[in-house]
Amino acid sequence: MKSPPFLSPCLSWKRAVGVFFLPFVLSAFAPRFKQEENLMRGRAHPPQPRFNWSHLTPLELKNRSVGLGTASTGRGKPHFTLEGHKFLIFGGSIHYFRVPREYWRDRLLKLKACGFNTVTTYVPWNLHEPERGKFDFSGNLDLEAFVLMAAEIGLWVILRPGPYICSEMDLGGLPSWLLRDPRLLLRTTNKGFTEAVEKYFDHLIPRVIPLQYRQGGPVIAVQVENEYGSFNKDKTYMPYLHKALLGRGIVELLLTSDGEKNVLSGHTKGVLAAINLQKVHKNTFSQLREVQGASVDAGLLSDTSQAATSSSL
Repeated sequence: MKSPPFLSPCLSWKRAVGVFFLPFVLSAFAPRFKQEENLMRGRAHPPQPRFNWSHLTPLELKNRSVGLGTASTGRGKPHFTLEGHKFLIFGGSIHYFRVPREYWRDRLLKLKACGFNTVTTYVPWNLHEPERGKFDFSGNLDLEAFVLMAAEIGLWVILRPGPYICSEMDLGGLPSWLLRDPRLLLRTTNKGFTEAVEKYFDHLIPRVIPLQYRQGGPVIAVQVENEYGSFNKDKTYMPYLHKALLGRGIVELLLTSDGEKNVLSGHTKGVLAAINLQKVHKNTFSQLREVQGASVDAGLLSDTSQAATSSSL
């Protein structure tokens, strides 16, 4: 019986491929070997440990006294904190009023599976009060049920109640019946507009109060209006809304959101100024730093806005 050749075609092919790729495989390990050598000689810093936020979820965090805040390291790098722990906001938007209620859980679970820890949503005034004095928070508009479901799944919530929300809706989510009064001026402290806002907030905010972080709920922040800097018709309007929210019991972190060129005209004192980002360039944070430079928290928040108001918001 004839013995097989020492080098069969199949075996020689595999060996040839192995020999060819060996230099590339070994070179891939070289940086790691070099790093380990530098560590042994004290030339390099050891890799920083990953932060563990598994305990900073609505289901795990039971003892609550300090909500979402900001802090800075010794080198001046800003970051968010939650209950005193360093915290990153990975936020994505799901608008409960645009998703059939039967799909809420599915969408929230998918958001969580993608690695997000926070869901943001607008609150549309025009849908919750389709006719003056007639309010609807039922069915697909059950804001409280949506927020509680997010908490059950393990997501924090940032609410954006407006009253103007934009959100690519007619009148930016303001109810069309406001236009029946020809003297009414939208998004100002005009008496007709503020009276309507007051009645709307009187129905909305009491529903939000028990959902706040300090009340055991998942709401860690609330946005005041939306991109008012690009409108900017009334200097007293944003302070008015700020006071209206505080006076009704909102105690969690308040923030504004504006385009990078409209921060100076859109922010208000006592509220975290944040910007919307599409791309980062040399002067992206110039106005934001100018605003924060005049505040008590000067220098702490120049980068935190990226986490709070990324394109997902």
